[in-house]
Amino acid sequence: KKTAILVFTTFLLVGTSSHKNSHKMFVPALSANMRRWTRVSLTSLGQWPAPGLGQNVAAAQQLYYCSLVTASHRLDSCSLVSSLSQRVKTAQIISIAEAEVCKKLSTAPIHDVARCPIMSCEEHREIKDSLDKENSLDLLVGHILETNILVSSLALQHNIVWLTAPRITKTILVRDHSLPASITVGRVTSATDNLILNNWQDLLASVGVTQEMGKREIQCLPTDRTDGIKRNIIGYFLLQGIPEVRLAAESFQRLRMKILASGDFSEVEDREIIEFVEKKGKKWSELSGKMERIPNMILNRYTVLKSKEALVTEGEYNLEDDCSIMSQVFKADKDILTDGNVSRTDWEEIGRLLNRSVKSVQRRWIQYLKPTLRRYHAGTLDTDVREELINYLVENKLNYPQDIDWDKLVKLPDFAGHTSTSLSLLRHNLITSAYRKYSMKYDQVTADVIQHWWHNTKRLKPKKKREYAEALVEYYISEIEMK
Repeated sequence: KKTAILVFTTFLLVGTSSHKNSHKMFVPALSANMRRWTRVSLTSLGQWPAPGLGQNVAAAQQLYYCSLVTASHRLDSCSLVSSLSQRVKTAQIISIAEAEVCKKLSTAPIHDVARCPIMSCEEHREIKDSLDKENSLDLLVGHILETNILVSSLALQHNIVWLTAPRITKTILVRDHSLPASITVGRVTSATDNLILNNWQDLLASVGVTQEMGKREIQCLPTDRTDGIKRNIIGYFLLQGIPEVRLAAESFQRLRMKILASGDFSEVEDREIIEFVEKKGKKWSELSGKMERIPNMILNRYTVLKSKEALVTEGEYNLEDDCSIMSQVFKADKDILTDGNVSRTDWEEIGRLLNRSVKSVQRRWIQYLKPTLRRYHAGTLDTDVREELINYLVENKLNYPQDIDWDKLVKLPDFAGHTSTSLSLLRHNLITSAYRKYSMKYDQVTADVIQHWWHNTKRLKPKKKREYAEALVEYYISEIEMK
């Protein structure tokens, strides 16, 4: 009903304004009202749709807004009405229509289905007038604004600019920007990533910007809010086709991470990293700007290169290796199981003692040794929680890791002693077994498929793994806990 009323009002206003000699039926007051309505903030527009109307409301909203703009432009050229009676009649029509619209704008709650033209934002209109047609970034931004795509009104209401390289987190956004819970942050699926990348390729092709030029533009971090808003405009384009409401800043940062983190390092890049560190030290941000790679990726590559120089040991860990890691870790921090405060310097020292890379010994501790000792303290060392994990995933319809609240999961009594990493690794192993059994792709394996595999497969009890874990705990008790 609300949609019908609003659409009827739209056609009444626009249809009348397009009729021959229609300007004689309007007074300047109507033009003023129209212009005021077209300046209604994105916040108000986002509040319009009522629950349950879905895409019909979004379509009606788009039609209504565009109609207001059209009517406003036409009314600007209208002549004054000489008849007082026509003035009064027109004013009554305006009053009724305005009351209906204002009622909807002021009383209905915000809903994620609301969409509005990207040019509804005042900042976007100002930016469009100041774009440089010789600049690649401005060409991309100009194309998006010219197309006037529809975007989430709720996201546009929270048009947050991210000026730094670190990952956008919901904790920071809620704390610093009062971000509503209806906006999704993080937990990006592979399907969403693919859509962002596809939208980026479409944008480059539409404007005629090369891949290299595009990569160069997203490499640079924004220098001020205006620069950040330009990147947000691209972010809104990247979000086209994504159902959940997300921030434009996050989608742009996601693209930046995917583009800059893609591709293997060449021998030339490897030499550049080593030579830079020898001359200037470990200034990863500065090197990132030169190489067009994200800092963490360069750091990891440097670690790999240094490990290769040292001819580090690779392959599986034995009992002696694991006992050495435990001894050194507890030597660095006796409360490691609760606070986890081991510095990178300590990890590098442990790596040197074992002739292994830092990343390797860290991964061994986090994925296996720490969960084993925590399960010993919780009294669940011999408890196989795989079936409980499968049932939990099925009951809660959790098919993707992004859907799982790991911090909540580890607090459940069934998983006492486990860490989010150990449970995630268990899930990964279950998926691997299922997709191999049924010749499926990894991302096609749902919780139901895992459960079907579990109920229809015979499995041997991992006796050797249990004995190995018991040997580790025995060493821990005698050499670390008792001392």
